[in-house]
Amino acid sequence: MKTNTFITLSTATANVGVLVGLVFLIFEIKQNSAIALSQIRQERTLSIIQQYTSFAQDKEFAELKTRAIWNGDFDSVTTVEWNQIRDYELARSARLEDVFFQYNQGLIDENMYKFALAMGASRLGLWKWLNVGEPNPEFAVAVANFMEDENYKPTLLATSFEEWSKDKEQPNKGLGSPFVFN
Repeated sequence: MKTNTFITLSTATANVGVLVGLVFLIFEIKQNSAIALSQIRQERTLSIIQQYTSFAQDKEFAELKTRAIWNGDFDSVTTVEWNQIRDYELARSARLEDVFFQYNQGLIDENMYKFALAMGASRLGLWKWLNVGEPNPEFAVAVANFMEDENYKPTLLATSFEEWSKDKEQPNKGLGSPFVFN
C-alpha cells in the first residue's frame, strides 16, 4: 500500500469518525434539551400545585377569591382584602411573565405561552386598577398584541371588572407600582 493511499484512507476514516461523533453529539444535545424542558415543566407544575394547595387551605382567602374574582362581587371587598388580592395578582403576574421569558428562550411550549397571554389579558384591567404594574414591558406588549387578535374574546372577569371599576377609587392609589423601570 502506498503512503498516499494510506493517508487518504486514514483521513477518510477520521472524517467518518468525526461525522459519527457529531451525529451522536446532536442526538445527545436534543435529548438533554428535552429532559431539561421536562424538568422545568415539572418544577413549574409542582410550584403551581403547591401555591394553589396553600390557597385552598386558607379558607378565608379561598372565600375571598371566590367572592371577588369568580363571582364578581367586587363591592364586598374591603381595602385590606384588595391588598391581599393585589399581592396574589402580583405573584400571578410574575409567574406569567416568567412563562413569557421561558417561551422566548425556547424552554416552554406554545400552549403554555398562549395560556399565559390569555391569563394576562383577563387580568390586565385588574392589575392596572390594583397598581400591580408589569414586571416586563415586552410581556405587556405581547399581551396587548394577543388582545388585538381577531379571535380574542375578553373573559367574564375582564369585562365585569372593567365595567365595575370605571368609577371606583383604587385601594392602592399613591403606592406606586412595585416594579421600578429605568
